Amino acid sequence: MSQPTRSRVLLAGVFPEVVAALRSELGQVADLREIAAEEVVAHTEGVPGERHPTLVVLGRRLPAQVGLVHAVRPHPADLAVIAVSTPGTAAKLATLPLLFSSDRARLLPDTHIDRLPRLATEMLRSMARRRTYSAGLAAAQRQLTSGAGISRQLGDHLFGEFLTQAPVGALMLDDSGALAAWNHKAAEILSLSDPASLSRPLASFFPPSARDRLAHHIAAPSEQRAADPDAVFERVRPDGGDQALRLAPQQVLDTEGHQRTLLLVEDVTARLRAERMLAERTSQALLSAEVAAAITAPGPLDERLHRCVRAAVNRLHATSACVWTVRSPGGGLQHAACATAGSDEADAPDHVAAAQSLARDIAAARCPLPGTPTSGGAAGFIGHPLVSGGELIGVLTLATTPRAPGTTADAVGNIADQIAVGIQQDQLLERLRSTARALESPLLPPHLPALPGFGLAARYHPFGSGLQIGGDFYDVFTAPDGRHVLVLGDVCGKGPAAAAITGLVRHTLWTAAQHTTDPAHVLTLVDHALRRENTPFCTLVYAVLDPVPTPARLHLVSAGHPPPLLRHADGTTELLDVRGPLLGAFGNVRHPVTEIDLRPGETLVLYTDGFTEGAGPYNQREPEDLAALLAKHELPAGPGDHADHIVAALMAEAHTWWGRRLRDDLAVLALTAR
Repeated sequence: MSQPTRSRVLLAGVFPEVVAALRSELGQVADLREIAAEEVVAHTEGVPGERHPTLVVLGRRLPAQVGLVHAVRPHPADLAVIAVSTPGTAAKLATLPLLFSSDRARLLPDTHIDRLPRLATEMLRSMARRRTYSAGLAAAQRQLTSGAGISRQLGDHLFGEFLTQAPVGALMLDDSGALAAWNHKAAEILSLSDPASLSRPLASFFPPSARDRLAHHIAAPSEQRAADPDAVFERVRPDGGDQALRLAPQQVLDTEGHQRTLLLVEDVTARLRAERMLAERTSQALLSAEVAAAITAPGPLDERLHRCVRAAVNRLHATSACVWTVRSPGGGLQHAACATAGSDEADAPDHVAAAQSLARDIAAARCPLPGTPTSGGAAGFIGHPLVSGGELIGVLTLATTPRAPGTTADAVGNIADQIAVGIQQDQLLERLRSTARALESPLLPPHLPALPGFGLAARYHPFGSGLQIGGDFYDVFTAPDGRHVLVLGDVCGKGPAAAAITGLVRHTLWTAAQHTTDPAHVLTLVDHALRRENTPFCTLVYAVLDPVPTPARLHLVSAGHPPPLLRHADGTTELLDVRGPLLGAFGNVRHPVTEIDLRPGETLVLYTDGFTEGAGPYNQREPEDLAALLAKHELPAGPGDHADHIVAALMAEAHTWWGRRLRDDLAVLALTAR
């Protein structure tokens, strides 16, 4: 076979720097020649389609580019033209794309002159494909006229002019599944440049894994193929790029009456790539949303992390995913959660041990580690450090499969940032809770004292998740005179400021009662202490129990607090009319003392306003409601601790009644005479 004709590139009116760029790009595949504008026609004479293959580049310095394009009579098989326009010539050249197809003449603005070498290469390749196809036609015709008995024909004879020039690829297969004919578009799609392709089986264009499906698709009855009209088969092009083809077969008769398989071929690579990219981005957006919802949900951290890695396994086609957290002190890694494909178990199987050393490397380097092969048979390993605010929180690892999308590493990085922030916030909240508990513990008695002959119980529940220090408090102690002091109160405000006031009130109460338990003396000192520190007000109930008399004697004082409840032995419950001004607000106030007997089986109940105003001032309950509740509550028979049953029942009912509307602390203290 003779050597193919080397293409020419004629440059007219092109600047020297552009000529140099073209020589660098095209010098190995074409002969470049600079000529004058008046020489262009002479160098392109001949019959269109049979001339020497030539590309003409008309530079922006030429005054009549449109006329030259008409004069050289461009043809897609042997002559193409590129005209460079300027703002001054753009209007004159605007008709060029309307008069000539893109494989014959192209318009390039001078602002994009850097694209000229690539555009020239593209047009030379297009002409080469046209010439190769024409050579295949000629070779096939020679075989047909030589009497060799070959029944295969190329498109011009078998398809007719319509299918030959159609923009959709068309192939004809013989009984053995080999190529019998093809048109121009099919030659371009499948790179059919060799006449030997006439005997090449169609299956050889596709990987072995796709050949059985391809054979079944072609041989299937038309009604079965109708169920899968967009069957797509992927392959690797000769240049190494991926290609996706949609194949639509049907049975036809050729010009000699023989049954053939007509196969319409469409290159859907760009569409498939766009669909996959859209699917990847949609899946990764859903993954990000799932991880955000999981890491911010209430509940234990390990359960939330397990939901995150489960979402990663499902969305990223992974075999397993693990989260490791930095252990303090020491800084080592600690396995926190994992998930595997097809399993809901959160235990640490073998894949955890396999990924542990790689996780340590990621933690040490603080850098992602994508694409590392694993020993467990997975397609790859992706790891990402969990960093938030410059602090290493942990590591996220993912064992991938061959189905994992190419953007998996980016997706892992995105959710790693979310998980890192979530873990750091959880750790910060836990430190705040610990601080709140540490500040709150001195504000309540570590345990209630044992009072012979009496049952004593208390409950306390601060509002929120334990991050705020409540303003409710209670205390019980025995004074030097043998009397027992019970106090339950509510300081205005929350947080450290309220804790400081609570500490002041408790300390002053205890100190004053060491001298005398007289309510007038004790509450006056508390009032002075609050006003001296210029603090917000405080409400409380102060009770002194004298256990000597029979029945026991109670001295009650209220400072702006809800009235105490007294539950009698028969279950009836009454509100005690104990009133007085709050502390720390007015000064020089008097608090009347109410004295009652506490008979066996009776219970005194002190409570804070969270039980009546737990959802704010616009949705209140009355103390009478609590009295009715206690009257209905049945206590266990026998000498059991009725005080504990009563405070437990009140606390449970308050949480049930307010539910998520609760916005206040709850504290209750009960004393029962046995």
